[in-house]
Amino acid sequence: MSNTKDPSSSAKTRLSVSIRLPILIITSFLLIIVTVIILVYMRFEKRTVEEYTAMGKSATQLMANTFDADKIPLYLEKNFELEEYNEIREDLIQLKTNYPDVMYMYIYHFIPEGGEVIFDLDSDFSLDADPPGTLYEPDPSVLEYMDDLCTGKDIPVLTGDTTDGYMLTYMRPVFNSKGEYACHVCVDFSMEDLHKQDLRFVLGLLIALIIVMIIITVMDIIYMRWNITGPIDRMKNATDKFSYEKESDYEENIRIMEDLNIRTGDEIEVIYQLFVAFMKNNLKYMHNLSEAENDIKSKDAQIGQISEEAYRDTLTSVGSKTAYTKKVKELNEAIHNGQCDFAIVMVDMNDLKKINDVHGHKAGDMYIKGCCHLICETFKHSPVYRIGGDEFVAILQGQDLENRQSLVEGLRNDLSEAYSNEDLDPWLRYSAAVGMADYASDDNTFELVFKRADQAMYEDKKRFKEQHGSYR
Repeated sequence: MSNTKDPSSSAKTRLSVSIRLPILIITSFLLIIVTVIILVYMRFEKRTVEEYTAMGKSATQLMANTFDADKIPLYLEKNFELEEYNEIREDLIQLKTNYPDVMYMYIYHFIPEGGEVIFDLDSDFSLDADPPGTLYEPDPSVLEYMDDLCTGKDIPVLTGDTTDGYMLTYMRPVFNSKGEYACHVCVDFSMEDLHKQDLRFVLGLLIALIIVMIIITVMDIIYMRWNITGPIDRMKNATDKFSYEKESDYEENIRIMEDLNIRTGDEIEVIYQLFVAFMKNNLKYMHNLSEAENDIKSKDAQIGQISEEAYRDTLTSVGSKTAYTKKVKELNEAIHNGQCDFAIVMVDMNDLKKINDVHGHKAGDMYIKGCCHLICETFKHSPVYRIGGDEFVAILQGQDLENRQSLVEGLRNDLSEAYSNEDLDPWLRYSAAVGMADYASDDNTFELVFKRADQAMYEDKKRFKEQHGSYR
């Protein structure tokens, strides 16, 4: 049966790789462009504010030098009647001429109700656009600083949109000879033109970056198509031609892939070579499959000839002495190969002879099975063997090996609890001596570990006899 794939799936693959990767690149470039534009604009904005602030400091210092701060009340009262007032007016007009970037130049005395006009030069160089003594209500941008203005404290440079466009205002407090607040000398700069220049520059930069982005994106798409998506599509289209009916079809599939001869010199080529190697190994596996199946059948037949009873204790259903001997051989081989990790738990039942002598062998069998059940319940993940009438061995591996100390203590507690329960029949009061030993790196045989476990069990049995006596 030929394995024909839906052609639309190939198109979906191309969309997934050939389109989404460029989209990811474009998105990344857009984020970079937006970040650059924001940083540039913020830099221009900061530079403009710094330049106009420096200019405002210079202009207001010169303005403050043109008049006598002690005469501010007189200027407000007499103004144009004073020759000095008119001379100051001419000086301010000349000063404003020297600062073409200044849109408004004015001197106000601030009181809680607003700003009293002392001098006011408009943008067209006219003097006193508003007569001296005119009271301006506080502008919203100034309102929060009125307390500071009325006491002559410095306030930050003010920037923002006004009816005259985007403005920057610098205000310098002036004090009389007694150190008392007299007025503020102020200048307004229009930042509208600079904003337009900044926007034109930013727009030009944006266009340039977009052009560069388009060029890079096109080059990336071409590169990906040639070195990434193209080879992937060729491999995908080749797999659409694969068939799997006969063993010869697999050989043809390999030939189709080898004819692609992909040489990209990168991970794509590595994936291609690994894929071809995998197909060849798969074909080799198929060649040996029949022989492997025959070997498996032969081994199954041999295993079937061995009686299961030889490996299973008939009374307790745990591993028999034969199974134990086989396991010991396997572990000795593992020890020899340096690939072994296990522990041995030796369990010898107490008073089995007494149970048999007093209550009969049927009760003795129940006693044996009960003790065996406790052992198996304790070491659920390890093989348990009955190697004698009243002797059991558990070979701990895996999870049981990791938890061996707590498991052995738990088994001893269970046995002690059963033995201490005098309400039970004697053959249900299970008791056994327990000894454990771990495999050590210098143990070159299983028997060395077993000997230590047997010695530990013997010491446990000795303690039991000293406490409870023994039946002979």
